[in-house]
Amino acid sequence: MKKRQIGIIGTGNLGIRHLQAVALLKESCRINVMDISKEALQNAKEVWQETEGAQNHEISFVTEMTSMPKELDAVIVATVSHVRKKVIEELLAHARVRYLILEKVLFQRLEDYGAVRELMEKNQVQAFVNCPRRMYPVYEKIKKKLERARTMEIMVSGSDWHLGCNGIHMLDLIGYLAGTEQITAGVSESGQMTADVSGSEQITLDISGLEPECLPSTRKGFSEIAGTIRGSLGRCRAFSLASYPQKGIPASTVILSDVCWCRILEGKRELDFADASTGWEWKKETFEMPYQSRLTNLALEELFAGGSCRLTAFEESCRLHMALEEQLIPWFEKRGKEKGLCPIT
Repeated sequence: MKKRQIGIIGTGNLGIRHLQAVALLKESCRINVMDISKEALQNAKEVWQETEGAQNHEISFVTEMTSMPKELDAVIVATVSHVRKKVIEELLAHARVRYLILEKVLFQRLEDYGAVRELMEKNQVQAFVNCPRRMYPVYEKIKKKLERARTMEIMVSGSDWHLGCNGIHMLDLIGYLAGTEQITAGVSESGQMTADVSGSEQITLDISGLEPECLPSTRKGFSEIAGTIRGSLGRCRAFSLASYPQKGIPASTVILSDVCWCRILEGKRELDFADASTGWEWKKETFEMPYQSRLTNLALEELFAGGSCRLTAFEESCRLHMALEEQLIPWFEKRGKEKGLCPIT
């Protein structure tokens, strides 16, 4: 039987986690790892030698796209944001790809979203974006509890959790919990970002609560933000994403709805929950939060078995990304950054 061909492009911290996860695939595969950095590839080789399940697969490490196979069942693109569009273009010009899993932030320019969407349609590629909280059992449980909710409020807060880089994760989580799969973005006459959800509801974003200056990212050449982003999204009539510049405030997510209340402390793996069955008294429980190195294999197995997976569909994620970047690009421009660019990865 011909082995499935899996590609991983980019072997930074996240790329390595994807590589470790792919080794856990139950089916023996051919894994093709590409990075233009020989140093990064050498590190990936060393990690692979110590990875559980590595002996079950064949693997190659290459520095050029032309060295990748011409047909790939699935490719994980774990590059930084400013080269992702180019990498996807080069990949699809070289190979026939069935499934793509993309890291976020997806792209830095708004026009890239439409261009890549057209490219995927042309090449009949099915793509997903790695916002993995949709695969966490704790959030699957909360989503089930919220199915009957008519309205909810969600507040995410904590010290310096990299609002630019990670804000899309939490915006995606809100979309997942609020059930907003169909979002179309636009800008109102007043300039506020809005988007239709299922033809009737909207996403609104207000970035006036951001700290006045952009911050350096932990990754050289990129920027970060702090402060608060507020908005509404589908059944979530109000949300806030607050990253405080001062240290020491633990990250928390609070969900208030007409059917239940939840308070999630991911760092402590604790969930406080209340609803009518508890007399609206808080009940504490603990949960496991799976590492990326044990998630990507599950997403791939879901794709190979049924043609879809629990990660965010590319189209849905594009709309959320675009809604956020429509706001952030002018904000960065006013602070001297390149016109039309959202310098976040």
